[in-house]
Amino acid sequence: MKKLAIIISGLLLSSAAHAADSYQSISNLSYAEIDNNDTISVDSTYYFSPKSTLGPYDQFEYINKQSNVFGSYADDDFGDVTAIGGEYFVEDFVVGASYQNADYNSNNELYTLSAGYFFNPDLLAKVRFVDQKDGDNVTFFSLAYNHMLNDTDYVGITVESDDDFDSRSVAAKYFVDLQQGNYLTVEGTFVSLDEADDQWSVETNYYFSKATSVFASYDKEDNYSFGAQHFINKNIGLKVGYGNNADDSDYDAYFANMRFQF
Repeated sequence: MKKLAIIISGLLLSSAAHAADSYQSISNLSYAEIDNNDTISVDSTYYFSPKSTLGPYDQFEYINKQSNVFGSYADDDFGDVTAIGGEYFVEDFVVGASYQNADYNSNNELYTLSAGYFFNPDLLAKVRFVDQKDGDNVTFFSLAYNHMLNDTDYVGITVESDDDFDSRSVAAKYFVDLQQGNYLTVEGTFVSLDEADDQWSVETNYYFSKATSVFASYDKEDNYSFGAQHFINKNIGLKVGYGNNADDSDYDAYFANMRFQF
């Protein structure tokens, strides 16, 4: 009987250790100094139902399914950008709207309307209409798919194109639980434009625990960055990093971010 009690106790402790944390608000306060241009930004998203983590405090399911509202503000040496918006999910449908105002010498307003349909919980088709006050209107079509490899690991992929097929992009993410409290993510994007060179970027995060991780990124233009993130507790995290360019070592970027999750 005593041995049975010890086994049950161990199982309960193990289950508690792997229990997912959940949050309804995620906010960031960021500072970046890029080539002597200082940028301060703040953003926040509130979800109307809890979002569960996949282990690390900052990792969630690939396709969001929670209704939300969000806002952001960024200010640098040349101007500022303000944005607000939200998404509403009902049964298999999702609708969204956003507004952005970029004040750089002259105001550049941008309105976005979107609508999507879930063919199943892991396959979302979406159409997004972008109205630019000082530019052309554009409609984008996208398809997001999440393939679960097991109970935790997944491969997510999103393909998108504009209505003229002048702009095409593919984004993918791989999340894996390495066991023993370690996790790994690998993300990549590829963008093909008719009137510009193709672009690509990759980024990876390695988690020593749910709270502590390191990251690195690289892109086609030889820009790279690396840094670390640590959550002081389950609600507050600090991320710092450095970036540069492999062909132009005079280009320096320093950035820091405080993350608040409740």
